[in-house]
Amino acid sequence: MEPPVQRPSRAQYERLRAEIRTVVGSFTGYFGPSRFVELLGDPAGLQCFLTLIRPGSPTSGAVELMFSLLKDALTPMDGVVVVGGVYSEKFRVPDEIDGLATYMGMPEAQVEMLKEVSRATAKVDGVAVQDGYELWLHVMAFSVECAWSVVQIGHKSVLRRLYLWSSRRAAERDLVDEPHTLILSDSRARYCLDFTHSMNWELRRSSVEVLREGLGRLRRVAASYRPREQRSLLEYVPDLQAEENPLTTPVRVNWRVLEGLCKDVPEDFRDLLMRRGVGVATLRFLAICANRLYDVTPTLEDRAVVEARAAPIGDDSEQLCYDLLEAIRYSKLNEMRRTELEARVEGFIDWYFGPRQN
Repeated sequence: MEPPVQRPSRAQYERLRAEIRTVVGSFTGYFGPSRFVELLGDPAGLQCFLTLIRPGSPTSGAVELMFSLLKDALTPMDGVVVVGGVYSEKFRVPDEIDGLATYMGMPEAQVEMLKEVSRATAKVDGVAVQDGYELWLHVMAFSVECAWSVVQIGHKSVLRRLYLWSSRRAAERDLVDEPHTLILSDSRARYCLDFTHSMNWELRRSSVEVLREGLGRLRRVAASYRPREQRSLLEYVPDLQAEENPLTTPVRVNWRVLEGLCKDVPEDFRDLLMRRGVGVATLRFLAICANRLYDVTPTLEDRAVVEARAAPIGDDSEQLCYDLLEAIRYSKLNEMRRTELEARVEGFIDWYFGPRQN
């Protein structure tokens, strides 16, 4: 991932939009809308499709541009649409899903499920995966058959991090148990309090159980911190952005939220995460309580990869890329452009799925 790239001119944008629409139309015509959604939710598939926009390693700017093109190019008549975007656009996702999914004739239960998935993925990456990145892009692609993929990008200063989700992966795992198909980042954090890490299943369970201890006991845990007025020596080192262990540093506690949780204890961690008012600070405090009261020591490993090629290869990843190649080969693009895009995709497939060094 890299900082955003400069957007193309209006003429360049319109040309790219027309090309994308032609390629997607060819792809969905041969393989169906849901297969295209699977392509976007697969680490190799997403990067392969990005080569049509900008060859090379994926960047946050290329991802933003790609989904902007897809959102403008696709309509409900195509059987697949894109909702969401950057900053304030991501808050309009529920309304966009309502309008587009209803127009596509999807049952109300599926419409509500898509809205819940959008909210849950944002809550997981913004609250449960505590890596220090703030989400600024949230987009969802979904098909008339209710297959979906979600792509989110977070920023921390000049660093970027991409989170990729797929309905196929979500069907195999819980949304709070390593649900991503890819987390790609400019760098890996020294400490990452990731509640969705597979090794943190006990932390997820204990974060709910500590609420049964009652508000009084949780207050006593909070009182054991160093006072907020006591400053760390790290703050006096110029230009040093040191990472502190999230289990040993102070946290601002919202006692009103905790009081409500103690009175009505969630059924499980997913229920806890989705409760209104539960944010980063509340979850981190519950992790600290689980550590102090139950001796639960979570792994603080950052699951992100820093090289696109280091992403895991799914059983269907290579075939998805070959499906895209075939869609381009039989598309209605002019011959020169079609040959150029075929070469890009073939080069990507050779690079990504070729021999790897251990």
